[in-house]
Amino acid sequence: MRPSRVQRVGRVAAVVLAAFAQMWREHNRFRVVWAARMVTTFLFLAPIFLMSRAYGSEGFAASGGGRDFVTFAAVGLVVIGAATRPMAATIAYFRNANRVGLLPALWTTPAPRWALGLGASLAALTDAVVEGAIVIALAFLVFGPSTQAVSMLAVIPLLFGLATFWGLGLVFGSLFLATRLWAAEAVVSGILLALAGTVFPITILPWSVRWLSYALPHTYVLDALRHLVLGTPTIAPLPVDLAIAGASAVLAVLGGIVLFRRAEREAARRGVIGLYT
Repeated sequence: MRPSRVQRVGRVAAVVLAAFAQMWREHNRFRVVWAARMVTTFLFLAPIFLMSRAYGSEGFAASGGGRDFVTFAAVGLVVIGAATRPMAATIAYFRNANRVGLLPALWTTPAPRWALGLGASLAALTDAVVEGAIVIALAFLVFGPSTQAVSMLAVIPLLFGLATFWGLGLVFGSLFLATRLWAAEAVVSGILLALAGTVFPITILPWSVRWLSYALPHTYVLDALRHLVLGTPTIAPLPVDLAIAGASAVLAVLGGIVLFRRAEREAARRGVIGLYT
C-alpha cells in the first residue's frame, strides 16, 4: 500500500530530526570546541578594531563600509559561518557515515536522502547562530554597541543566503558520492572571505579581481544585509540585490536536489555506496 502524504511528511521529519540530533551530539560533546570557535572569531575581530582605532574610519566609510568598522566585519563573519557551515555539514555527514560503514544502511531509509543532509545542516546552522550571537554580544561588550537600527527585512537576504548554501551542500555532497573527497568548506570560505566583502567593502578591490566579486551571489546577500542592518550604501539597488540573492537560492536548491538525486541513482547503479568504508 502506498503511504499517504502525511506519512511521507512524517518520515521526512523523523529523518531530519534524527540526523539533527546525531550531528548536534557529535559537534557539541566538548565545551572546549565552543570556546575555541568563539575565541578564534573574537580574536579575528580584535585586530580589525585596533586598525580602525589606529588609522581611522574615513577611508573605510568612503569605500562604502560605513563608520561601524567592527560591526561590519562581525556581520560578515557571522553570516559566512551561518551560510557555509551547514553546507560543510551536509558533506561531512555522508563522509563520516561512509567512513564508519553506515552509508549503505542510511540509503535504505524510507525517506529522501536529502532529508539526511537537511537535518545535518540544521544542526550546523543552530551551532552557527548560537555562536554568532555570542560573538556579536562579546564584540558589543568589549568594543561598544552599534547605534544602527536593524530592519526586520534583513531576514530576507539572510534566508536567501542560507538556502543557497544548503543547495550547494547537496551539490558538493553529490560530488562526494563520486570522489569520496571534497574540501568544499575551505575552498568556498576562502573565496567568500577574499572576494565577497566579508570583512571589507569590495570597492577597495582592483578591477582585475573585483569582477569576480560581482559574480558571487553571496556578495549581494551581504550587500543587502549590511544595508538593512548598518545603513551602508549598496553596490546595486536593494531590489536588485534581493532579486539576485533570491534567484541564486532557488537555483541552488533545485539544482542541488536534482543533482543529488542523479548522483545517488548513479552511485547505487554502479554499486559504490559505502565502497570505501
